Amino acid sequence: MGAVRGKFGRRPGKYVVLPIAVVVLIAASVVWWQWPVDEEEKLALPSRVCRGTFSGSVFKPFFEEDEGKLRTKVDRELPEYPAEFPVCELSGDTSRVSFRIEELLAARESRKEMKASHRQVAELGPAYGATWQYGGTIGLYIPCPSSENSRAHIYMNVGSSAAKMRETNVKAANKGMRKLADLTGYTARTLAHRYKCEGADELPDGPVQLRAGDGKL
Repeated sequence: MGAVRGKFGRRPGKYVVLPIAVVVLIAASVVWWQWPVDEEEKLALPSRVCRGTFSGSVFKPFFEEDEGKLRTKVDRELPEYPAEFPVCELSGDTSRVSFRIEELLAARESRKEMKASHRQVAELGPAYGATWQYGGTIGLYIPCPSSENSRAHIYMNVGSSAAKMRETNVKAANKGMRKLADLTGYTARTLAHRYKCEGADELPDGPVQLRAGDGKL
């Protein structure tokens, strides 16, 4: 008699070939579905941005949800010529951060005047300014005296799409403004040293302090 056959005259091995193949296919599908997204799809920040002015790592909180490639636009030779109002803008697919710098012979408004005219003011030691939350920006006057002009200032405006006030998303805009306060503090210290402002070391570490003003702007 020939080889022993299983029930119904078929070899036992034939019962398990198809089920094993199905199990392998299902397992492979599960592994593929749960495989982490390629990190390269997330937006990659360079080590330096705005022609080497700022560290790229400080912008990570602003581009966490973005993918693809960071786009950079620089106008009027930032940072070399602050008297020409240079601008740098960084953008991803959904987020944007921008900088504008001005070299001034004197501050346009005093600290007292800023507090009187704005809803929220910003302070960083001797530097002072205000927020414009509907535009998502913080403006700051940084004392930059020299032997030629003791009243000279650098004015900078730092903006982020994450800090823009939205009627339906006030909580998120407030969170974005706190991030922007951190970035503005870093930017002020960086520029004060970049332009060799006397008293640059007087700017404290950390974010600019946001306080209530008496005005409506």
